[in-house]
Amino acid sequence: MALDGQYEVSAVALDSKCGGFASIGFVFPLAAGPLAVLRTVDAGRIVEDVCRNLQPCGGMPLDMTVHEIRARLAADKATVGTWLQLPSPDVAELMARAGYDWVAVDMEHGSFGRTGLPDVFRAIECGGAAPFARLGEASKTQIKAALEAGAQGLIFPMIESRAQLDRAIDLSVYPGQDTWRAAGETAPEYRGVGYCRANVFGKNFDEYRASRAPEIFLVAQIEHIRAVENLEAILAHPRLDAIMVGPYDLSGSMGLTGQFDHPDFKAAMARIAQGCAKAGARMGLHIVQPDPAELARQIAAGSRFIAYGIDSVFLWRAAERPNSGE
Repeated sequence: MALDGQYEVSAVALDSKCGGFASIGFVFPLAAGPLAVLRTVDAGRIVEDVCRNLQPCGGMPLDMTVHEIRARLAADKATVGTWLQLPSPDVAELMARAGYDWVAVDMEHGSFGRTGLPDVFRAIECGGAAPFARLGEASKTQIKAALEAGAQGLIFPMIESRAQLDRAIDLSVYPGQDTWRAAGETAPEYRGVGYCRANVFGKNFDEYRASRAPEIFLVAQIEHIRAVENLEAILAHPRLDAIMVGPYDLSGSMGLTGQFDHPDFKAAMARIAQGCAKAGARMGLHIVQPDPAELARQIAAGSRFIAYGIDSVFLWRAAERPNSGE
């Protein structure tokens, strides 16, 4: 509104590079302010003019994209991300700024609700990483929620069969973008089409649908011994970018929860590695307890899509009170 020859602007300004919005508020003189272009009290015009003059997220561009992640994998280089369980945009941005290629929001075991996803994804983008989501389940509701909030990658949990993966991927693409299908073949279900945060609520609808939506990075989690039995069919899906082993669930499905040194668990991991090598697929896993030596070992062993640590684990390990000897 106009007050004594000044504009007082409180707005939500479009942030095209970070794919979302940044809250702003300031007061400046009518003719000599930082945005002297403003000459109207019309709220819509004020927001539009402010949008044209803002630097996104403090000038921090999105550094890592799914194209660059795919390029690393194509060159047989590892891409390392991390995991979020705490629903804090501040934590999300700090983790992204720690140098990871991607940061995955854990919608299965984390404390995230749908309304909080956009702010967390926005913070990840502003920190220079690609925002991914590990879904709670590969359902239509969860896939749509993550993609519409702005996820650039999806990690499907507990994929045990090719049929499960087929449905999850079908629900992740718009009609007509399932280019791997034979001519005339259609999927029973597709991703719903609508205005959302990912396409700037319709402003970038055509651009998003044509260029960004088809590039969503797709990962299947191998977390059950049944998935190991069906691995060849799972890896054969042409739209799959990588797989990720969930070691705790996989060992649990074998009755060996957390026993990663057990011969049977090691044999299952070897089968997965051999299957990926045969199919030319990119294998990865989650190193839950951060350990630089283990990260180096896994990369040397052939893992290429790696989640390293969890925000909550980093926190409690660093914050644990030392023994003072008293």
